[in-house]
Amino acid sequence: MLILAIETSCDDTCAAVLDNDRVLGNVISSQTNLYKEWGGVVPDIAKRAHQKRIGPVINRALKKAKKKIEDIEIIVVTQGPGLAPALGVGVNFAKELAIKYDKKLVAVNHIEGHILSNWVKNMYGKPTRKVEYPVLSLTVSGGHTKIILVNEIGNYEVVGETLDDAGGEALDKAAKLLGLGYPGGPVMEILAKKGNSQYLDLPKPLADKKILDYSFSGLKTSFYYKIKNWPREKVNKHLADLAASFQNAVFETLLRKYKLAIEKYQPKTLLAAGGVMANQELRKRLQKLAREEKLPILMPVKKWLNTDNAAMIGVAGYFKAMRGEFVVNIEKLDRDPRLQI
Repeated sequence: MLILAIETSCDDTCAAVLDNDRVLGNVISSQTNLYKEWGGVVPDIAKRAHQKRIGPVINRALKKAKKKIEDIEIIVVTQGPGLAPALGVGVNFAKELAIKYDKKLVAVNHIEGHILSNWVKNMYGKPTRKVEYPVLSLTVSGGHTKIILVNEIGNYEVVGETLDDAGGEALDKAAKLLGLGYPGGPVMEILAKKGNSQYLDLPKPLADKKILDYSFSGLKTSFYYKIKNWPREKVNKHLADLAASFQNAVFETLLRKYKLAIEKYQPKTLLAAGGVMANQELRKRLQKLAREEKLPILMPVKKWLNTDNAAMIGVAGYFKAMRGEFVVNIEKLDRDPRLQI
């Protein structure tokens, strides 16, 4: 089946064309440069940018795939979770296309898209991956941090999640405190490579072994109070050490809870996805954990597959279409910023 997928959950305008789970054309239009002076995504600006870009982005994806909209059989769109104004642009555009061209429509959960980014194939059907269930997924991005038990594709159980800030959000906020701009996570990663991860003593949030949930707001607050009276010169002198210390605290927390979940649920495969998984240090630590647990681990093979993209949404839509899960009343479909998986 030929699929057109649309993703506008936050600050990237994305479209992809797929043949089943194979990507024929993929386009990501980033809005990052629009938010540097604000230090984070501004919903109204995101909405206007999506409205301006969505048409051209879809046309570019179709052109890359050497297809026309008339060739498409199914349109797939992110329904949520995400920023309401941003989601609305994608959902409304998808509905208009589906009605105008008489196409079937599939609504996808953004988190499921991240999980299934590990099933995305190129046009030649690579990579092929053998997966044994149950799978335990760690999904970490700027908006979400969850541990999800995947019994099979389409059957998910959230067994742990953040109670406040997401892991990526915490990294961005710490970067902002250090004056590193937005988005701060990638800058923190570069600096951390040269720093001492034990330089600053930071707390271990929700250390109770019975709890699989995360909390990062207290970690950020502790970081703030430890450096708030430092002169700028001292902060600048120890930027790498501070970045390394905070990043290490976040990653230790992520892996501690994930390991507890592995012990409790005894999965046969591990999986990691989301924007923060682009961080090479975190990937190394997860691979080390997988070796210790003697389990295979899946992580997106391409860096762009970690961050928001329409290819993963298309694959999630493909599996839903295979199960016959189409939108029944297209006109009534609405965005759902708090959609649960």
